[in-house]
Amino acid sequence: MKRVALMLACLAANGCATHSPDLAIAYDPAQPAAAVALLLAQADSVQNDPERLGLLLATIDGLGARPAPDAADPIPAWRSRAVMPQTPPFRGRVLGPAYKAGMLDPGKSVRLPQLFDGGRAARVAVATPGKAGLDFTVLDGEAKPVCPPGNARNRQCTWTPLYSARFEIVVTNPSSNAAGYYLVID
Repeated sequence: MKRVALMLACLAANGCATHSPDLAIAYDPAQPAAAVALLLAQADSVQNDPERLGLLLATIDGLGARPAPDAADPIPAWRSRAVMPQTPPFRGRVLGPAYKAGMLDPGKSVRLPQLFDGGRAARVAVATPGKAGLDFTVLDGEAKPVCPPGNARNRQCTWTPLYSARFEIVVTNPSSNAAGYYLVID
């Protein structure tokens, strides 16, 4: 997989030496929804590292991700603990993906209807903090899987609908423990 390090603008006035190489963020630019889901899960797990948290949030900002309507958004609370980088991140997509944070009790599912435009690539990705393994699938209007169902540890479903239509995103927790997740719709 081609991985690209987050490019921080190195202006002569600021210099590049202040940015520690171990703070670089890598993601696959060909999978922006999966990148945002993974970045959200990573941000959730680095709450005690304000510099790393700030860099992750700047990367999410750079990809243009916004919270889904009527969804709880963890980012404002995270931003209050973060030390944001002094230089702006490389900008990604203009209209970037939307994200949703959630928690699933053991044996429970969440079903999210979503409209996707025909003829344009559609992406749905799920990532979980820690080692939680959720099941994840996207169903078309006839309840047929668009992508093979799979484990959502870090998973993306990509397809191009022929026509604008409603699809259903299904995330299920088959384990005996509650599990958090980050869902990204692009």
